[in-house]
Amino acid sequence: MRLTLKVILAILIIVTLSADNSFSQVNSKANNIIYLDLGIFFTGSTGALGVGLNYERMLSDNVSIRAGVNIGMFGAGKSGDAFGGSGIGFPVSFNYMTNNKNKFEVGAGGGPYIGFDTKKLRLFPVVRVGYRYQTDEDGMMYRAGVEFPSNLYISLAGIGYHFK
Repeated sequence: MRLTLKVILAILIIVTLSADNSFSQVNSKANNIIYLDLGIFFTGSTGALGVGLNYERMLSDNVSIRAGVNIGMFGAGKSGDAFGGSGIGFPVSFNYMTNNKNKFEVGAGGGPYIGFDTKKLRLFPVVRVGYRYQTDEDGMMYRAGVEFPSNLYISLAGIGYHFK
């Protein structure tokens, strides 16, 4: 587990440092985003609830890299045969978005997940499709869509702050 976290941190540091050098001094666009994801999912006898804190770095006008921490709880079953779980995930994804304030976004990646009850490390995929309102200047960012993060819940909405 430590090796996986070290590799993820090393990739983030390298990408962030190289992104700083690739922008010229005249670039005044905000490139950093911190946001909170919320997810809830209910169908019949299945339910999941989760929250995630994410940092995203814009590498260009259309491409970003995101790293986060997501905590989720999951339960399913009827009468006596129910099962459930909770855990923490560390998703890392690359995202592509359109080039205006109202952005269509898609993203993919993966990350480790640790179950609180089983203490086992598993790798989960991350897939995102959605809408985002994000200006080029500092300010609020809003997202809606569907994301299957590196955890047991489906992320549906997010709110955050976009800054330089």
